[in-house]
Amino acid sequence: MLSDDIRAAIKNMKKLDLIENAAQNAERRAKNDKDFSTLVSEFTMSTIKLSEANKMLGFSIDQETLLNIEEGISRIESVISSSTVDESELLAAKQHFSKKVSPSLSREWREFHQKKTAGLSAKLSSLGGLVQNPNQIGIIREQITKGADWIGLSLKEDGQHTRLEMLADGINQVGMLENKLNLSDEIKGFILQVTSGKARVTDVTPVILDWIKRENLGDNFVISFRNNKL
Repeated sequence: MLSDDIRAAIKNMKKLDLIENAAQNAERRAKNDKDFSTLVSEFTMSTIKLSEANKMLGFSIDQETLLNIEEGISRIESVISSSTVDESELLAAKQHFSKKVSPSLSREWREFHQKKTAGLSAKLSSLGGLVQNPNQIGIIREQITKGADWIGLSLKEDGQHTRLEMLADGINQVGMLENKLNLSDEIKGFILQVTSGKARVTDVTPVILDWIKRENLGDNFVISFRNNKL
């Protein structure tokens, strides 16, 4: 009868609906599992970078950032409920990481990098004409510049060393170059005046002149007139 056919059709539709819902739930669970895995991975990488930056360069965070990290850990722990990912807790944990943890770490690292590398650019400019391999200065400068971004600190530019490792190496190399050149404070001051365009003939003291001759740097310095407009 027609009514039996309709009932059979409805029953089949219910079965199809159950199958479709089960498939959708499976897809949602798979996506949530993947998002949770990504969040844990990103959070773990942040803590690793924090630990390594502290060991290599003495980087530390303030109390507010520390509290954000601790809250982030608690939120991640709350995501897993009865061995499944709680979707609402996952969303809250992701938002906390993207809006609190990551921005706080980026801000603190940027401020730390600026203080840690302050003056290095001027030193590199002054050392550029004194080292045997001028390309070395450009490499060091690039290492320091690329280390300013917190997000990219774990990237391996050369396939082996992270940007954080290369930053620490670049900072150390600046000090090594200065020590190797064995410059006195008077000579360092003169070089800074030259690189800033403020050196005068009267600044070439006997000590400076002897140093220029001893290091065969006569061709590295030139004399020019300043065109002062009246």
